[in-house]
Amino acid sequence: MPFFDLGERGRIRTCDPRLKRALLYHLSYAPSPISNLTHFPHESRSWNAGPSLQRSWRDDGIRHECCGADDLLPPNAVHSARMRSSRLVLATLMLALGAIFLPAFVQAKKKPELPTVRWTAGTPGCTFERGQDGMLRWTMSDKDVDMTLLVDSQELSKSKHRLAYRLLAVYLAVKYKGPGKLDFPADLRMDFIRHHEVVEGFEDPLELQNRLQNDVDTQVFETERQIKKHPALKEQKTALLREYEKESAELIEFLTTKYLEPATLNPGNPEVHGWVFFATKNKWIGPWKEHEDFLLGVSMKDKVWQFPFSLPPAPEDLILRKPPE
Repeated sequence: MPFFDLGERGRIRTCDPRLKRALLYHLSYAPSPISNLTHFPHESRSWNAGPSLQRSWRDDGIRHECCGADDLLPPNAVHSARMRSSRLVLATLMLALGAIFLPAFVQAKKKPELPTVRWTAGTPGCTFERGQDGMLRWTMSDKDVDMTLLVDSQELSKSKHRLAYRLLAVYLAVKYKGPGKLDFPADLRMDFIRHHEVVEGFEDPLELQNRLQNDVDTQVFETERQIKKHPALKEQKTALLREYEKESAELIEFLTTKYLEPATLNPGNPEVHGWVFFATKNKWIGPWKEHEDFLLGVSMKDKVWQFPFSLPPAPEDLILRKPPE
């Protein structure tokens, strides 16, 4: 094989293909006709004892080794091509496996939906009452359970004044009439229909108490800082702090004594009742609209009890509150 068919005459710098650099390639290796490279395999980057390794002599009498045509390619180009091919194969394999196993995984994780029973006016077992105390009462009954929802007709305005939390309050009473026992999990969720149907779980009483106590501590620290900065406002700031502490203590006591809790009902202990709060101060719900629609869901072991209601009441449902005696 002619010497000049294998690239630069005896090399100028190095025969080691791993030291080649793309920007310095033309400084070290002279170009070769493409027709002279077709008989060399491009799959291997290794040195071979056959045609890909030739020995030649320069005029200075020093022997130089010449690499095969595959080694004339920039090594980063060969490596990048192989990496792209490997990544494409791996990505295709992952997509195929995902398409096979993902539906089965999602189906296994998805909980079966419970059947629902919804309060509907005029349906047997569903009643509505307007009390003189300003409370609206919805009752729904089946063979073993009576469930009653109470909501203050002025709840929208009252919720704005529960400190800075804007808590929506409802009262629920559950009465068991069966001979055995019934586990009541106290699992309630509120659907805010006019706010993109956002669904909120009820406030955990212990977490809410801790949050209240932390806010009181923060308010005390801030008040002391303001008094040090403006001593003339001491009396005003102290009065505001005392009022805040009083409202927080009342709400904490309310959560401790009147909040709805899980229970096991039986003939000896047939009823459970209490208040439940729902947080409404978030970016998804926003300020109250002029008319609000809600859907309360009470999850039991075998089904979900649903109570739809609206606030404020319709004109025909307006209630003249009986003044306290």
